[in-house]
Amino acid sequence: MKLNKGDKMINKTITSIFLLLVITFFGCSHEHNETEVHEHQSNSITQFNDNTEIFMEYPQLAVGIDADFLIHLNDLKVFKPVTEGTLAIEFVSSSGSKVISNLDKPARAGIFIPTIKFDNPGTYSMKIALTSSRVSDKFTINNIVVYASEKDIPHQEEEKSNLISFLKEQQWKIDFATEAVSKKTLQQSVPATGEIIAKPELYSKVVSPVAGILLPKNNSNFPKLGAYITKGTALLNISPSSDASTSIQKIKTDYLLAKSEYERVQNLFENKAVAQKRLDESRFDYESKQAVYNSLIDQIKFTDNGYSIVAPIDGYIENISINLGSQISSGQELMTFVNPTRLILKVNVPAAKFEDANNSKDASFKVEGHQTELIISKLNGRKISAASSLNAQNRTVPVYFEFGNPQNQIKVGMYAEVFIKNGKMSEVLSIPESAIVDEDGMHTVYVEVEGEGFEKRIIKTGVTDNGYVQVLEGLKEGERVVTKGAYQVRLAALSPESAIGHGHVH
Repeated sequence: MKLNKGDKMINKTITSIFLLLVITFFGCSHEHNETEVHEHQSNSITQFNDNTEIFMEYPQLAVGIDADFLIHLNDLKVFKPVTEGTLAIEFVSSSGSKVISNLDKPARAGIFIPTIKFDNPGTYSMKIALTSSRVSDKFTINNIVVYASEKDIPHQEEEKSNLISFLKEQQWKIDFATEAVSKKTLQQSVPATGEIIAKPELYSKVVSPVAGILLPKNNSNFPKLGAYITKGTALLNISPSSDASTSIQKIKTDYLLAKSEYERVQNLFENKAVAQKRLDESRFDYESKQAVYNSLIDQIKFTDNGYSIVAPIDGYIENISINLGSQISSGQELMTFVNPTRLILKVNVPAAKFEDANNSKDASFKVEGHQTELIISKLNGRKISAASSLNAQNRTVPVYFEFGNPQNQIKVGMYAEVFIKNGKMSEVLSIPESAIVDEDGMHTVYVEVEGEGFEKRIIKTGVTDNGYVQVLEGLKEGERVVTKGAYQVRLAALSPESAIGHGHVH
């Protein structure tokens, strides 16, 4: 088919438009490739002072470009965010250039976000001063590089992190803590079980010396269970039976008569009116009846309504076995007193380890309901004895330690986990027992490599003493292990999201 002149003009126009579109497309594509902007790897810094941890994230820096610094501040006394206070920031380069930024409060709990713009390139030192009512601290961060322009920033591929991600915001929501691996003085010990018992002279049963009745009208101040009573305080009033009253009066009368007779005979003896034998007989009779009378008045006080039973020692009323209106018989147990200021730790030592325990002078122990490990020597205590015979049923030998009871926190009857010290003391690398997680029979810890990145380690342990465990392999001095919240970090490791380095948004 032959095209006319008009058709040729149309085809020529279409071809020109097509060529223009092709040139435009490829031209734009080439220009885009030349000016493509690469994402640069961000920087992170983690530092610990005595009171505060700083975890800071910031982008690659270039002159004239605003950069946000994410500064996380963690109060190490409680491992919670710093929620108020001011932050003074100063950047100083090696050439003397300065950039200053002051923030009067955190952007939100634990996080300050200063926006910094640099006018000059160089390597800067960053000084940070935190001032708050709860914690104040200072940090110095060196080698912060500022490039002349964005195109001078070297391109680095973002490295995939193998660390377990556990964000500061997650740490602050739970009971969380870390501690540095350090050298401590530990001592080999023999593990055993034990129980807390009362010291015999600080434990007393109150027994009625007379028969009678506990009338409510004469006992308006009836003692309460658990009350602290001082020695000699009247506890309750017994209205004695006629026979009991007669018996008590006879004891008192016999004592007074014997005392009067002894004094009379003593006077005669001094005047050489009686022999030595007569004086000795009178003294013996007096002393015997005085002992009976003193024993009685150590237990009771004479009152208008009968006889008051008195507290035999300073201590707490542990048990009351009678009620108002009860008929009391002579010799009946009324109540029990215990003074817990000093207690006895009875340790049941396996027979195979008795020699080690017998040669030991100290021990530490934990009781149910208390996490703190207590040391006998630090409680003004000592080993007092070891039994001479073996318990045939459990093949143990009792060893006894006496100790002071701080704030009376330890209770009679508590069971104890005991470590009897039997080896030399040595300074070794150690971590708290609470840092160790038992995973499939292996001792595992979680190390804080950076503020929000953790690493699982399998360690080999040695001596356990006073809440700390010797580390033989797997950790270095100064590394920080999770001592509270290790289980939650472990759960984060099991989550697929744990491989996402610092891709979170604050």
